[in-house]
Amino acid sequence: MRFTSGLALLLLLAVCSCQNEYRVERRACYYWRTTLQLSPEERSFLRQHDVGRIYLRYFDVVTDGAGGSLPNATLSFDDSLPRGLEVVPVIYIHNDCMRQDATGLAEKIWKRVRQMNETNGIGPVNELQIDCDWTIQTRSRFFKLMEEFRQLCHSYGAKLSATIRLHQLSQPAPPVDRGVLMLYNTGDVTRLDVSKPILDIKDVKPYLHSLPHYPLELSAAYPLYTWHVLFRAGRYVGIMHGDDDLPVLPGDSIVVRQPSLDDILETEEAVEKVRPDINREVILYDLSKNNIERFSLTDYERIFKNP
Repeated sequence: MRFTSGLALLLLLAVCSCQNEYRVERRACYYWRTTLQLSPEERSFLRQHDVGRIYLRYFDVVTDGAGGSLPNATLSFDDSLPRGLEVVPVIYIHNDCMRQDATGLAEKIWKRVRQMNETNGIGPVNELQIDCDWTIQTRSRFFKLMEEFRQLCHSYGAKLSATIRLHQLSQPAPPVDRGVLMLYNTGDVTRLDVSKPILDIKDVKPYLHSLPHYPLELSAAYPLYTWHVLFRAGRYVGIMHGDDDLPVLPGDSIVVRQPSLDDILETEEAVEKVRPDINREVILYDLSKNNIERFSLTDYERIFKNP
């Protein structure tokens, strides 16, 4: 009887251990603007929710029209970041750059990132992240570029990560140390009848069969942002980033697209069910005053897996 009780206790402890094995270890946010300037509300959000890492977009890489690539929309450091906040530089590479020769591109980007860190007192690069919507046609060149990046990062004691889009889950994993699964922009924003183009669990579920055995360590990023989408005679015109961003004509309609709290929580639960380790790091996209004021402090703690 004592043996049975002891065995039951061991089993209970094992179950509890498994349940706690994948608790959130890190809370993080993306910062995706061209000027680094934190509002009081944004600083308060980072502090109140114990956010320990920020994925900071440094610049884009675009084609130069002559078979080469160049940096664009470089981040201006007009403010400092809170002490103790880990910074992961993120470089967005346009997919068109992967349709041409990328020789030397990794080294150029790496040097530029290190220079930006040194100039702005960020410290050494511990991790570099590459964001690119590569396709089957550009996969070979992108993977070759990631091999070069990984060698550079490792030679300086840094890690390399990459964003992973849902449609990329069915493809071989890029040669990086880990990935961030982008659980946003899941639907077609150009269709008026698609009410949840930013995040809809119905759009996510078809990809989940590829998630359990995807051969990369993964984190997950969830959306907070809102789109104001302009339609004219039922046809998509564009996303409005300001009141006068696009001309609005009589008869036009502006529809608001944004994920609800339930959309985010339901997606978190769905991906965690098939990939229990994915929410060890929960990342919000992205940190801005308008975005973080959408939900309450309690709601954000629920998103950060703190019931």
